[in-house]
Amino acid sequence: MAAILALAAAAVFGAADFTGGSATRRIPILTVTLLTSSVGVVLAGVLVAALGGEWSASAVGWGALGGTCGLVGLSLLYLGLASGPNRLVSPVSAVLAAVIPVAVGIGTGDRPDALGMMGLVLAAPAIWLVAGGDLLPSAGGDLLPSAGGDLQPSAGGERAPIPGRSPLLLAAGAGVGFGLFFTCLAQTPDDAGAIPLLAARVTSTVLLVVAATQRRPARPERRGALLAIAAGTLDMSANGLFLWSTRLGDLAVVGALVSLFPVTTILLAMGILHERLTRSQATGLGLAVVTAALLS
Repeated sequence: MAAILALAAAAVFGAADFTGGSATRRIPILTVTLLTSSVGVVLAGVLVAALGGEWSASAVGWGALGGTCGLVGLSLLYLGLASGPNRLVSPVSAVLAAVIPVAVGIGTGDRPDALGMMGLVLAAPAIWLVAGGDLLPSAGGDLLPSAGGDLQPSAGGERAPIPGRSPLLLAAGAGVGFGLFFTCLAQTPDDAGAIPLLAARVTSTVLLVVAATQRRPARPERRGALLAIAAGTLDMSANGLFLWSTRLGDLAVVGALVSLFPVTTILLAMGILHERLTRSQATGLGLAVVTAALLS
């Protein structure tokens, strides 16, 4: 059951990322994150009212810390994507987001069986490849993101400039932020219900409101706002599924499965935006299927 919930969380997280990415093409990133986080507060409040939960310093503290880490991770990811190639920033952040909860889970006593360990080993390369990392440099030139997000060879087969240290550090910081977010939520008490999710979203929303008062973003257009609201709804749903899965299974296994979320993002991009699947991504999708089967 835990594996099914974790895979469902991964699917919804991927859909949330795709929807949020679509929103950022229409309205400023700060506005998108503020709207998604605000929607999360409302939904988390509804969940707490409906499901209840035991209020405690641990539930609120771990939730608030997780919300801060998640917001830092998202901010660093956007900065990384703005300053470096997607083929490097996205894979690095996605792999680290998986490695941290897996490492913490094993370090705190999770002991998957032999098949589970094989799945954990395959998870990192699967995520790397699906998120856009290359198996080998392309003979026809490096892959560069097109205006629509598709990966295409650079014109004339010329090599793209080698990214500096800044994008790598930003990508690593984003991955650490996301990994710590997952880890913090998993530390909350079993009887806390949705309270950690509410604490996480209230914390991130307060920080974003402070940022918004400094930047004063313009009023968003309707379609972009609706996409951001949809992304926030999906994201909170995924958080709930992840938290539920951690109550039933090991953090190491759940963390690895949830981190397969780029699979959904890629599949949606193919189906809706008609983006092409690279050879590396096709390999990654195959590995992701094997990983999910071994960990389920």
